Amino acid sequence: MSVLRRFSACLLAGLFICGGCASQQAPQAATDNEEQTETLSPQEQQIIQEAASEPPLNEVTEQPQETPLLRMAIIADMNGRYGSDQYDAEVVKGIDMIIADRPDIVLNVGDMVAGQKAKLDYRKMWIGFHATVTDRLKNAGILMAQVPGNHDASAYDKYKNEREIYIDEWNNHRPELDYVNDDNYPLYYSFKLKGVLFIALDATKLEPIDDVQYAWLENQLASNPTEYGAVVIAHVPLFPISSIKPTEILRDNRFPDLFSKYHVQLFVTGHQHAYFPARLGDVVYLHTGALGGGPRPVRQNDGIAPKTLTFVNLYKDHAPYIDTQLIVEEKHAGKFNHNLLPTYIVFGNTILPRVDVSLQDAEFAREYMISPHMTRSQMQMLIEALKANDGNWGKLPDWRDGK
Repeated sequence: MSVLRRFSACLLAGLFICGGCASQQAPQAATDNEEQTETLSPQEQQIIQEAASEPPLNEVTEQPQETPLLRMAIIADMNGRYGSDQYDAEVVKGIDMIIADRPDIVLNVGDMVAGQKAKLDYRKMWIGFHATVTDRLKNAGILMAQVPGNHDASAYDKYKNEREIYIDEWNNHRPELDYVNDDNYPLYYSFKLKGVLFIALDATKLEPIDDVQYAWLENQLASNPTEYGAVVIAHVPLFPISSIKPTEILRDNRFPDLFSKYHVQLFVTGHQHAYFPARLGDVVYLHTGALGGGPRPVRQNDGIAPKTLTFVNLYKDHAPYIDTQLIVEEKHAGKFNHNLLPTYIVFGNTILPRVDVSLQDAEFAREYMISPHMTRSQMQMLIEALKANDGNWGKLPDWRDGK
């Protein structure tokens, strides 16, 4: 275990409490990924030790002075054990915080009830969810848009009955949104809010979305251009950001190019119960942490598994501002320290940089075996020093002094 990992584990020991959770398995078997091991140079170990004493990085994006177009709260994976109609204290506290904050909209990216198993009382679970979340937000005058999760309305044939109940529940609790296209509501639909296009997808399988929905998605993006761009929400993510069940992803390689073509600013997902804000090109891929049972560690960062509530501000002339909060039981535990996340994640031949790190820096760091477990500022200083010395580690005795 690296120095910073040990430091992080000690720092978080009294903060993060991992509850039980409903397994996120789909019908296909998913294999767990073995923990990666790292070989660090003595110089790199010293850098990591120094990074541990740096002031916490509380924000991965700068908050602009510009007044935001709108503010969103993002929640995901609120369910607990199979069949439960009760919700963890973090869920209740999270809704309390949202009501106090009064964002323009709440984006709910799925797994609201603990289904995907036979002989459960689904109606009772939905009564519990609506009482804890839906009704409280509605009574406070706060809009919420939702997408199905695999535990709510899995599209696999064996869960057809659960899916029908989901459709019925949300037709009865339909939010008063300015719909652009609701022909397939509540499974997938689009709406506008304050000039921003929102697209909610039906992504509950571990495979690409079907061609009909993909064609609909592209049509929505092409036919409804806005000055800001678009926000897309779905349950299953494109990238395996958790070290647990890494194969549980949406295997749709068409999305990144489509998002870039049509100026999608933000793609919000859940499912992996791990928080990681990433960026590829101009698109932010926000992997939302679990608010309910079973938070999981991010890849290359085992042992760090917080429950989080994320707020995002959207701007006309700036990138989204991400404001993520920690919740421990019934208490607000402050802002999430993004120094505790790796600066980039590696899976196969793919590199996924944290939102405040460029893809070029992440690729250089991987090539020169620079650990993702250091602060961004330390990583960038080391990259600059290596570039100035033709990538030769042996020429860097005084690089920290700028010599």
